[in-house]
Amino acid sequence: MKKKVSITIIVIFIIIISIIFYSFIESNDDFAPYISKEYDKVYDIHSDIYDLVEIKSELTEIAQEYEEGLKLTFVQYDIEDRNKKAEFQFYKDDYNGKNKACLLTINIDIDAKKTTKIKYEKGHGKRVSGHSNEISTLEKISDYINQNENIKIIVTSEDIILYKDGEKKEKKDFIKNITNNIEENSYIYHGIITEISSNNIVFEEPSNNKKYSIDTNSDFKFINARTNEEINIEDIKVDYYIDTYTYEESKVISILSNIQGEELRKELMKNFVLEDPLYLTISPIGTNIEIINNDKAILTITFDDLLPNYNTDGGKFEMKVEINSNTVIECKGGINKIAELENVALDIIKIKLDKNTIDNEIPIATYFMSSNGN
Repeated sequence: MKKKVSITIIVIFIIIISIIFYSFIESNDDFAPYISKEYDKVYDIHSDIYDLVEIKSELTEIAQEYEEGLKLTFVQYDIEDRNKKAEFQFYKDDYNGKNKACLLTINIDIDAKKTTKIKYEKGHGKRVSGHSNEISTLEKISDYINQNENIKIIVTSEDIILYKDGEKKEKKDFIKNITNNIEENSYIYHGIITEISSNNIVFEEPSNNKKYSIDTNSDFKFINARTNEEINIEDIKVDYYIDTYTYEESKVISILSNIQGEELRKELMKNFVLEDPLYLTISPIGTNIEIINNDKAILTITFDDLLPNYNTDGGKFEMKVEINSNTVIECKGGINKIAELENVALDIIKIKLDKNTIDNEIPIATYFMSSNGN
């Protein structure tokens, strides 16, 4: 009997020691189970590798094949002339309170748009370390890449860090050259010019504080966006507004000066006479219409620069316009006679002026349109 009790005690003791030892192994980085595997499986990449939203979605699906719950937490781009590669790390450390982690690293050849190596690690949290917070930025990494420049870009949940030729560079100081992007019509850029040199024009987009440059030795044509008149690079100044919106259709880049008062009014008046303005800079509002007779009416309008966030002190202007029997009238509801204009709404209107009368006290309208309140 005593022998059986002794055996039982020994068995219980061994079980307790085993539990303690297993617990020690589980919580000790030196003894905890560790898995490390490398896979040569090649995946074709269909997303834009520089678009974090697109590539994150595609690679997350791949990562889930190896471990559920993995999240993208770290990205590194190494951009060199003939060697462009990227590393995407997916991490998970949520294992019901256990000090355990999983790290999946996907390496990509950017030019080939294929994965080159996938490494899977799983084990103790101290041994399998990574960034815990998921990347959520919506930025395009291509905004920080210029042709013929070597750059390393590191992306975490906290920030995007740039290293140009081995030296750290602040994002706010990076200037993206968009000369080729404009020619390829790949994107619309606009902002306020901050620097002009013999080599390029630099401007900053207020919405994201990013800086862009255009080569001055390119074949681009520039126009005054208010008048459609061609302008030379020598006439462009710092603090002017630049917009590539008109390039896709008309192959010109729009420039708007930050002028005020009478100088601005004269430019806006020229916009009123354009048959097909490339850039909409005015949207008049009618405040009153006086029917003189069946052949003549006097319309009072106000107008200003349509870029108030840029040209905040440009000024607001008022003008009387003559509508006569030669004016083409097009209003919703079929109104096309001067005698009927007293019934139209004036909040949404469009007018064109006779270019020979814009210096008159009351210019003559060649065209008048009203939404008629509809």
